[in-house]
Amino acid sequence: MRTVLVVEDEKLIRQGISTMIKRCGVPVEEVIECANGLKAMEVLREKDVDVMFTDIRMPKMNGIELVNAMQELEKKPITIAVSGYDDFSYAVEMMRGGVREYILKPVERDKLKNVMEKLEEEISKMKDAQKNNRELGKKFLKYVLEDKDESPETLEALGKNIREEVGDSYYIVVSSSTDEIQRELSGSFMLSETSGSVIHILGKEKYDQLIEKLSDEENGIVSTAGISDCYTDAAYLKKAYLQAIDRRSKAFFTETIVYETKENTNVPQKLIENGIRLCDKTQVSTRVHLIGTDKTEQLEKEWNGFFIAAGREQIPAKEFEAALAFFTKEFENVYKKSFPMDASKPYLYGSLSEFRDAFLDAVYKENSRFMENSGDTQTEKMIQAVDYIKKNFQTDINMAVVSNYVSMNYSLFSTAFKNYTGQNFVSYVRDLRISEAKKLLLESQLRVNDIGAKVGYDNSKHFMKNFKAVVGVSPTEFRRNSVH
Repeated sequence: MRTVLVVEDEKLIRQGISTMIKRCGVPVEEVIECANGLKAMEVLREKDVDVMFTDIRMPKMNGIELVNAMQELEKKPITIAVSGYDDFSYAVEMMRGGVREYILKPVERDKLKNVMEKLEEEISKMKDAQKNNRELGKKFLKYVLEDKDESPETLEALGKNIREEVGDSYYIVVSSSTDEIQRELSGSFMLSETSGSVIHILGKEKYDQLIEKLSDEENGIVSTAGISDCYTDAAYLKKAYLQAIDRRSKAFFTETIVYETKENTNVPQKLIENGIRLCDKTQVSTRVHLIGTDKTEQLEKEWNGFFIAAGREQIPAKEFEAALAFFTKEFENVYKKSFPMDASKPYLYGSLSEFRDAFLDAVYKENSRFMENSGDTQTEKMIQAVDYIKKNFQTDINMAVVSNYVSMNYSLFSTAFKNYTGQNFVSYVRDLRISEAKKLLLESQLRVNDIGAKVGYDNSKHFMKNFKAVVGVSPTEFRRNSVH
């Protein structure tokens, strides 16, 4: 292994563990020492770490907080908790968060040696598997992306590789790289990553575990992935891939995972025809030219209409993609600069609403560049806006309501609000709601779902997802941990 990180606030213990690691017989290129979780997170953000040994009780950021914080990282180290008998309940909590083992203090040389040897073998096997995955991934991409059919020999080789990796039956999963499902698929067989989409292949057992996790109302995951039907023959790889791609597109617009064929929504043909007209090059060009004018209300109306139609499945996926590709080129032609984001690749985002928010934010910022700031008056309006939000965040509040309340243009308000608070509107309201939810979890006996509703979430799953994203644990776990 290349790098081991030791996180321990007591210097002598930290140095002792580091020395034992260096002398255990497992080749390690570098052992890094940190006195607390904050320093450890700095290291983890800067470089890849294979294995991390961490104490639980530490100043500034303890071991539990460190394990929760590192969940944001793309590459997480295999983590071993090191602490005393008194901390066993906390160690169990850490193991729920992905910590591999728990070593008691004082650390025994033989115990640490056994752990290091086991991890070295695991890492070695993982690297071999990753190498094989890359090779198979190349073959898979070549097969599914090229029109010509592969020879029976190539298909048989692909089938053999797949059976060795996942068993006799398989499913193809296509998702965005930021999808929560990535956490569940960590360590599974990733075929490739292309155009912002991650492609995995799963066996039946892993698939069943994933579906069970998706069904968990409180601790489950929110995903917009597309998953194919079950197949057993490598000859159907391309069919499975295209099916997963199609379902991923469906999931993007409906904002929920799609793993089985659903009946098409009965959208009247006339509405579909209207939706397609919104994608016409003339209409897209008109919306491009509205940017930078004082017709901000029309600008908002036009783009909101486009995204509302897409969300109601009144715009076919292909027309939606083509309209955005044309928008990107037209914006560059008109303004002689690139649009601030790659609007031609919507599936880089998990869902339509995520993409819409990012896209409209970029549109409004570009529009705001042509508008004059109103100095002191603008600051006064931001003070009014913040006061209004703090008094009404428990309601179904949104940026349009608040900008109207302070009599400001929507796009100008968006930019001014972020400049004033340091956060965008959605994050600011979310943090207020979660802060109040934490207070209610500690000070009341209300049910979790009732607390979510009380702070402004009409969807309990949405509340739990946001709470976990901010706090690092679910509301139930937060309340339980706070009792100890």
